[in-house]
Amino acid sequence: MSEVYFLGAVSGGSFKTEFPKLIRDSGMFTYILKGGPGTGKSSMMKRIAEHFEGEHHIIRFCCSSDPGSLDAVVIPSLHSAICDGTSPHVFEPVYPGICQKYLNLGEFWDEIELAAHRPEIIEATDKNRSLLQRAQRFTAAAADITSDTFGLGSDCLLADKLEAFVGRFTKKLLGRHGSGAGEKSLLRLTALTEYGILTHHETLESCGTVYTVRDSLGTAADYLLSRISDEACARGYDVILSPDQLLSDTAFQHLIIPELGVAMISGSAAEECAHPGRQRLNLMRFYDKGLLSERKMRLKLNRAAVSDLITEAVGTVRSAKLAHDEIERWYISSMDFERLDRLTEKVIKEIEQRGE
Repeated sequence: MSEVYFLGAVSGGSFKTEFPKLIRDSGMFTYILKGGPGTGKSSMMKRIAEHFEGEHHIIRFCCSSDPGSLDAVVIPSLHSAICDGTSPHVFEPVYPGICQKYLNLGEFWDEIELAAHRPEIIEATDKNRSLLQRAQRFTAAAADITSDTFGLGSDCLLADKLEAFVGRFTKKLLGRHGSGAGEKSLLRLTALTEYGILTHHETLESCGTVYTVRDSLGTAADYLLSRISDEACARGYDVILSPDQLLSDTAFQHLIIPELGVAMISGSAAEECAHPGRQRLNLMRFYDKGLLSERKMRLKLNRAAVSDLITEAVGTVRSAKLAHDEIERWYISSMDFERLDRLTEKVIKEIEQRGE
């Protein structure tokens, strides 16, 4: 199973990530990378992932501001992880030196070289920060309006009819007991990026069946995923749930049950899905059509407003990325990458020794 997720995303106006839970796991050793943009954090993680890819399962976590960049890599079989511990995802050791340690990539830059470009770096850094804050405001506004739509869906939901369907569907899906611990993991398949709302569909490739859920309000989908995840865990299946960024993480958007090879996805991800084992689920039939008709204009206005806000947020994130690229150029030119290569080799050997 090739797993790729986002480390976090701006949800409800602030950056949210579930990665600290993994760092707190005393059975995992985590390298926390510190250093400015362009110091090779992502490149280091990519190299480590590629080194272990052939023999070990790798979980990659991408950056939502720059999906081509890695924010973390986890190697479960070797009980090892490496992550970017700089803003907006500042991570600190819980058991320093025992289960986590810092790697300071700032040791490898030439401070005299950086000082020569001090005004340009400060200007680009302030511009990047300002643009990301602006994008957060657009995202927060979109989340407020999406939450209004979700509430309208709750008012119009045919709860008894939906519950009857969920009962039948769950019985069909979970015919036997699983072999896991019944644990829920929150991992982000979808996030708002400079390219728009992006989903890591490659994570679903190992699933035999992918249910694409049609639900423009999100209420029925969240109910379905929540109920199935609860029942799956009660029956001993481990599940992966992906929160909905545009609902401030208060609802679920996707579900994966790895042992069954089954996934359920909603929102734009469902519309984009080209999985060969795709099966469609139309949940719009579980809303009262008469009540929806009475709220038609409000729902239309909400859709238009959210679309405009997302467009602005995406454009702002793209502009912030350009400013970030400018900062990176100054740091890249001042870095001693030979020393970084030696550190990477040292970390690889440590991880190998930890797996022996």
